[in-house]
Amino acid sequence: MLKAGGGAFFLDEAYQLTEKQNFGGAQVLDFLLAEMENNTGKIVFILAGYNKQMEKFFEHNPGLPSRIPYNLQFADYKDVELQQMLRKLIIKKYDGKMEVEDGMGGLYMRIVVRRLGRGRGREGYGNMRALENVFAMIKERQADRLTRERSIGKVPNDFYLTKEDLIGPNPSDAIQESEAWKKLQELIGLEAVKESVQGMYDRVETNYRRELAEKPPIEVSLNRVFLGNPGTGKTTVAKYYGQILTDLGLLSNGEGVFI
Repeated sequence: MLKAGGGAFFLDEAYQLTEKQNFGGAQVLDFLLAEMENNTGKIVFILAGYNKQMEKFFEHNPGLPSRIPYNLQFADYKDVELQQMLRKLIIKKYDGKMEVEDGMGGLYMRIVVRRLGRGRGREGYGNMRALENVFAMIKERQADRLTRERSIGKVPNDFYLTKEDLIGPNPSDAIQESEAWKKLQELIGLEAVKESVQGMYDRVETNYRRELAEKPPIEVSLNRVFLGNPGTGKTTVAKYYGQILTDLGLLSNGEGVFI
């Protein structure tokens, strides 16, 4: 940059330089501080990072705020903005050919972005990155549906996203087709366990209906602790429980990690 007469130096996730596990990072930052001072008017230094981590970053050296006096805050995207972005993703991916049940501005598109928007303000909230992950899940659900429909002789429209593609299956329909749910009900005893899982399902089904009515859902924790002596079925039920959540569309996959 100096040989070229100057330029812009962009450092993403700058806070990593001051993290304890980054040996030598502090020395690199001290060097950059000197370069900021020595190259005023030649090189523009642009730093980026998450709010809390960057607060600690600026505590590293009292000379940082004076050398970088301007902070530009990037706010989380609002629901209406996320909906516009999702619409653009769909149009771009399918060259404007894809149709959506109830329309691009309809109820199901609104539910998609409201679900995503509930994480707004929390640390690690992904904004556009999270939206792209949601879009990938929508495409995956559509692909699975198209495969199923073709397997029974139907001729589905590849350029149509249904309600189920967008927001997942109706819990009352999905639970009837869940093999894990059926196997759980067939287990001997475990009535308290079955009642707990039933209660979880009831709240999920209630929230589904509330979303369709454009009412805020009730907070539901999916976490469970399974306690008992060896051989009482904890591992088996844990596997069934994870698969039930997947069948209800609450998880991306049913893969379990057992430690």
